[in-house]
Amino acid sequence: MKHSLFIITTMALISAFVIQGCDRSSNQMEGTETSVIEAERDRDVEISSSDLQAEVRVYRQEAGNKIMKNNRTIADIKREIESKDSDVRDAHTVRVEELERTNRDLKRQIDNYSHTTQNHWNEFKSDFRTAMDDLGNSLDDFFTTTTTSSN
Repeated sequence: MKHSLFIITTMALISAFVIQGCDRSSNQMEGTETSVIEAERDRDVEISSSDLQAEVRVYRQEAGNKIMKNNRTIADIKREIESKDSDVRDAHTVRVEELERTNRDLKRQIDNYSHTTQNHWNEFKSDFRTAMDDLGNSLDDFFTTTTTSSN
């Protein structure tokens, strides 16, 4: 009896160690799988981050070109309003200064943008594009709208 109790106890302990060892390797497998998944996710984030950085860099270049074009248009408008009489020239000068300020603000916005997420970038880009288009339209229609509004 003593001998069989010893064998049963020994078998129970061995079984407990085997089961615990299997559980430990199972946890290690889950930990390894989790590490692999996290590493893949981090790699994808790094790739998308570098893609986002490249997209921001290209967009900054395009916006810079449009801002330089706006500066040239503003300079042309300034030359043209010099030939106007003083009342019209004063009204045009005030409007040109507003447009110059808007152009500088847009340049500062695009230069100071720090990219965070793709969604934030898309929202910024949409708002920026709208503001840039509005400024371009204002410059294109400068003499039409200021002449109409001063009558």
